[in-house]
Amino acid sequence: MGALIDLDRGADRSNWFRWASQAEVATQVADDHWTVEIRIPVTRDENDPLHQVIGRKPTQSLPWHINICRQRIRENGSEYSAFAPTGDSGFHVPMKFAHFYAGLSHEFPADPTVTDYALARRASDRLMLTGKWQEALEAYVGLAAGEELTDLQKSDALQQAASCARALRDYDLANELTDRIPLDVAAKTAAMENLLAQRKSAELIEQFGQEDFHRWPFWGAGAFARGKAYASSQAGQMAETDLQMALSYTADPRTRINILFTMGSNREMNLQDDDAALEAYRRNYEAKETIGAANEFRSVQNAARILTRQGRLDEALATIHRANIEELKGYWRHAMLLSLGETLAAAGRTDEALSACREVLGAENAQSHHREAAEDAVRKLQAK
Repeated sequence: MGALIDLDRGADRSNWFRWASQAEVATQVADDHWTVEIRIPVTRDENDPLHQVIGRKPTQSLPWHINICRQRIRENGSEYSAFAPTGDSGFHVPMKFAHFYAGLSHEFPADPTVTDYALARRASDRLMLTGKWQEALEAYVGLAAGEELTDLQKSDALQQAASCARALRDYDLANELTDRIPLDVAAKTAAMENLLAQRKSAELIEQFGQEDFHRWPFWGAGAFARGKAYASSQAGQMAETDLQMALSYTADPRTRINILFTMGSNREMNLQDDDAALEAYRRNYEAKETIGAANEFRSVQNAARILTRQGRLDEALATIHRANIEELKGYWRHAMLLSLGETLAAAGRTDEALSACREVLGAENAQSHHREAAEDAVRKLQAK
């Protein structure tokens, strides 16, 4: 840990290693993340070209180009990722690097006539993130048909296209797209996701129950898919094993939130282990200043429900308030108000519980199932 190699790739190859940045590096590995701190001295003395960084501290108008890259090499495959994807088989594409100044990342407008896989992938992602499933599907399919793609890039585009097809509930198309994925493990992962979307957990387990994910070059996604199938089939211990593996090999924060929520739900419902479930749920909201993902809110709700069931009412109320109800709007405000009302009722604070439920009833944009739950809660509270 903390090893440092300096290369001046602007020089000819024979002089790459002659330059020394004199940077200082410190690293730290935690349970669910790692950090790197780098101190880079800067000089304006052009008479010392082989030492330090010549120039000045970066500004927004004159930023540094920076990238953070990672590779994981195993006998059965390699995994590469980068903060600023280069769209190339190598990491050293400076024009694709992020723009960095004052500890911040800044993006400048790009020439719209210039594109490649990485840029086109981002444009397709924006369509998917805004719920434009049909447009995103067409974009990913077009991306997969591009020339000079690697098998990894084509597999990635087709996996995303299959995801869009599932969102449109066109499962025949999702299967057709999956069959075109060139990388075996990517195709198997997409096939599992297709089965999950159709609630065919038993079929997934029958087809992929014997898969050894330790032999896969990319463990996380396959293990998570099968873990969800086991959890749905009430095979609690099998689900726990797969979900632990998925968590160990997944770096993406959004996916980790989903894994932890599934893990907590499996421990609560299938393994009947409330304390272990609380541990998983808490990892989705503790140590976070704000929460916003759906499964972060669900983790708060489920943790509060367990604490209420255990009679730990002050802890349950404190947990609900981690969601900052007063700052929420719409669906999650109403959902959290119902959880708050349930816990207040358990604590004997009937008037406050009624107030929370009545706020849901008075909201014009409340979902029908929230309104029905609030009506039921009010009837029970008034009958006491």
